[in-house]
Amino acid sequence: MSGRFIEITGRVKAAMEEEAERARPRECCGLLSGKDRVITDFHPLRNEAAEPETRYFASPEDLFAAMQRIREAGQALLGIYHSHPRTPAYPSLSDVEMAFYPEAIYFIISLEPRTHLRAFRIEGSRIEDVRISLISDER
Repeated sequence: MSGRFIEITGRVKAAMEEEAERARPRECCGLLSGKDRVITDFHPLRNEAAEPETRYFASPEDLFAAMQRIREAGQALLGIYHSHPRTPAYPSLSDVEMAFYPEAIYFIISLEPRTHLRAFRIEGSRIEDVRISLISDER
């Protein structure tokens, strides 16, 4: 997968943003899957962080079940998302520390001052912007 851009359907983008709004003031989190650099599926996970207003920690049971669904669908894990209810859409220090999947694109949905979605590749302490290309849901 190129580190420069990722394609995502409008349906998945809208679902992430809606979940972020519903979870507010807590952070939401989940996985994104698809094929050939195209994200077509959304897998919300429970946030079990001790401080869910400023951190996320995916439920291990939810994570296991989502990865199983992704494999059964013949897809790949392409992205991991979470929300920042009160801060900009940029990885925090804890986000960088928790970036355990360097092959995945990390999506952050900021809700303040308006809904804003950004994507990043995070490897070690290096953060690289990834362009999001919105595509038709029929693809």
